[in-house]
Amino acid sequence: LQKWRASFVARNGREPRVWLDKCCIDQTCIDVDLRCLPVFLSASRTVVVLAGTTYLSRLWCVMELFIFAHMGQDLSRIELIPVLPEGREAQDTADIARSFAGFDASSCSCFRAEDQEMLLGIIEAAFGSLQHFSSAVKAIFDQESWRQKPLAESA
Repeated sequence: LQKWRASFVARNGREPRVWLDKCCIDQTCIDVDLRCLPVFLSASRTVVVLAGTTYLSRLWCVMELFIFAHMGQDLSRIELIPVLPEGREAQDTADIARSFAGFDASSCSCFRAEDQEMLLGIIEAAFGSLQHFSSAVKAIFDQESWRQKPLAESA
């Protein structure tokens, strides 16, 4: 995150203003803030994704990206930054790339079972099945703008 910040300052001559979902969404009352998520995301010029090997296993992360894209936002405004522990850069880069290529929503989970149940209910209502949702999310990841900046170059 500090590398991204330094790059932002160098490009823009100012500090970035950030909205961190984990800090800005009331974690004890997520269902209320979920309704506001499209508003929060539409106000964002860029979505910075700090993606480690487990990123796509977290249903909330996937939902945020899907909502951003589903609102018709430009996917090139999603900046993917791999989180690569020292000494595992090559392996984790490959693992992250594989997780994007083989995304399956049925393998996603949430820390709180209630959140997972709520999100899966929303997915079922909107898409009819997890398989249809997975296809929609894969279509986002298959967009040209994701391929323009390979993971290895983002670090």
